[in-house]
Amino acid sequence: MKIEEIDAYLDKLRIKERTGDERKIYAEVLDLRTLKVLYKLSARGYIKAMGGVVSTGKEANVFYADGVDEEGKSVPLAVKIYRIETSEFHRMDEYLIGDKRFDMRRIPKKEIVYVWTEKEFRNLKRAYDAGVNVPKPIKYLKNVILMEFIGEDEVPAPALSELGLKLKDIVDVEELFEDIIENMKKLYQKSKLVHADLSEYNVLFKDRPYFIDMGQSVLTDHPMAMNYLERDVKNVLRFFRKFGIKRGPEDVKNEITGIKV
Repeated sequence: MKIEEIDAYLDKLRIKERTGDERKIYAEVLDLRTLKVLYKLSARGYIKAMGGVVSTGKEANVFYADGVDEEGKSVPLAVKIYRIETSEFHRMDEYLIGDKRFDMRRIPKKEIVYVWTEKEFRNLKRAYDAGVNVPKPIKYLKNVILMEFIGEDEVPAPALSELGLKLKDIVDVEELFEDIIENMKKLYQKSKLVHADLSEYNVLFKDRPYFIDMGQSVLTDHPMAMNYLERDVKNVLRFFRKFGIKRGPEDVKNEITGIKV
């Protein structure tokens, strides 16, 4: 009966590529509860047509979609879907406990994925409102986040890790480095957030750098915020060192936080 229900919801969702392979991917990576959430978002007008897979992972899958934002404007969307059944969510406790926005004592373990989804949406909104280069958050429901798609023609912008040394052929690397540090500074000083997992894998490049995957980001008053910031700084410096950029981690950290020594 469950397979029939999944098929019924796949029929209700407008999937752009109506091939058997595309339906198979949806059926394999999305459970019935998630398909119902997507259908609700579609019925409310946010999703016009679901497209192909952008990325798949242990914790989440990302799909492309044609959509509409809160102002009724047509926009390309990244549809990030956290897996409801996953063994990875125990790792999320360290980023949730200590966050004053969430009372983890009142949240059942089975609903942690929904809290994590809300947390990423709220982090994105704080960052976006402060002028940090992140995808514009549109809407979230249960374990699904709709956000601005960073890319062109349904092809996502590459991460810095994908570009590697080719980066120096398409951009002034020193300017890119300074842009990333400036965004880390805005994130810390204006958004009052630390990314907490920043590296070349979580920075997309499309004319400028965009920070993504902000579910683990913590408020600057989180007990581990400074530890996470130091890790972020070291990751960024490690990546750019191969391009000859050498800065001391302590100096960069002080620039980001605004601490004068």
